[in-house]
Amino acid sequence: MSTTHKYHTFSNPTNLSKAQLWLIATSAMLTELNNEFHDTLLPHHIYGTEELIKDSKRCLLRDWDIKDLEGLSDTLNYLHTEQTFAPIQESWELLSDNEFNQTHKAPIGVEFRNLLNMVYDYQYDLKQSDYAWHYGRCAWIIRHCLFDGFITEAEAWNLLEENGKRIKDMFDSWENFGLSYLVGAQYWKRKEYTEISIKDHKNIITYLLTNKNSPWLNVGWDDFE
Repeated sequence: MSTTHKYHTFSNPTNLSKAQLWLIATSAMLTELNNEFHDTLLPHHIYGTEELIKDSKRCLLRDWDIKDLEGLSDTLNYLHTEQTFAPIQESWELLSDNEFNQTHKAPIGVEFRNLLNMVYDYQYDLKQSDYAWHYGRCAWIIRHCLFDGFITEAEAWNLLEENGKRIKDMFDSWENFGLSYLVGAQYWKRKEYTEISIKDHKNIITYLLTNKNSPWLNVGWDDFE
């Protein structure tokens, strides 16, 4: 949505609790991509405008078919239940190195070859698959539905908490959460995957794990139970 990047100082201007900041931090990947605030419930803090609301509504309708609470409910249900990379892992990760090597001689398409390469690269080391790609987008969508007036603040916190519990049950660190999100980005680009195709996502995860204004460095993984 945003095109010019700028970094926001992490200052918690609305005095949110650590647990609330943690819930917001689960949206950090898309929040950073769109130059939004990491430390306020509203993605644009007090700087929201009618044009930004229109832009947000266009985005939710175009990408998620969300225009009201019903659309949000359907989207969250889809993202919470949809499996993308996980079934591919389960089907192919038991192949031996020799069997993986044999696939390179097979006449298979680019998309399937990219998926097999992903399975090989993450073999046995990614039990959380790409679920962060789904759950992280849920958190961002919830914040924007509040911004667009589709839900109340109380509803937003309740939905973020429900989504956050799913995240906490599956992951044990921001690092693992970030890796899973990157795998989701790679899966999303599976038809034309290259290192460059997910460069922006890699840069964002690096920022989130290293920059002093990152929510992941200002909020501990155990700040939400």
